[in-house]
Amino acid sequence: MQVPIRYALLGPVEAGKSTLFHALGGGGAVRKTQALEYDAQGCIDTPGEFFSHPRLFHALINSTAECELLIYVHPANDLECRLPPGLLDVHGHQRVAVVISKTDLPDARPDAVEAMLRERGFGGDILRVCGLRPDSVAELKARLGLNSESAASSRQTA
Repeated sequence: MQVPIRYALLGPVEAGKSTLFHALGGGGAVRKTQALEYDAQGCIDTPGEFFSHPRLFHALINSTAECELLIYVHPANDLECRLPPGLLDVHGHQRVAVVISKTDLPDARPDAVEAMLRERGFGGDILRVCGLRPDSVAELKARLGLNSESAASSRQTA
């Protein structure tokens, strides 16, 4: 049996992290994340407020220390990147993936957002998803190593 990769979703407020977190976990009701939310494997959904306020960066750094993969989630309708320099590079053992979310919105501009993210130094694959469409997250689930057991995991808030 394949062991799922432990990941954390990070990004600004309204990036679609919670919707994507629940889509990766097999669905369920989505509510705004007010605190760190973990699944049974220790994967983490982080509140955008933690990402947006420098005084909360230590909470992100400490809570994501044991994750293997950091997933930066950026909405397809936001042409400004507020990612603090070096925030995703603190722990040298972690891989970083980039996901453009909310690609289904009428004002989505995924090509422009991808160009902006590349200008900010993101290389490699940048995946595009709509957390409301299960087929849209299939490639991301495969890359994360999620299997049927982990997809049915329960959620708990810390």
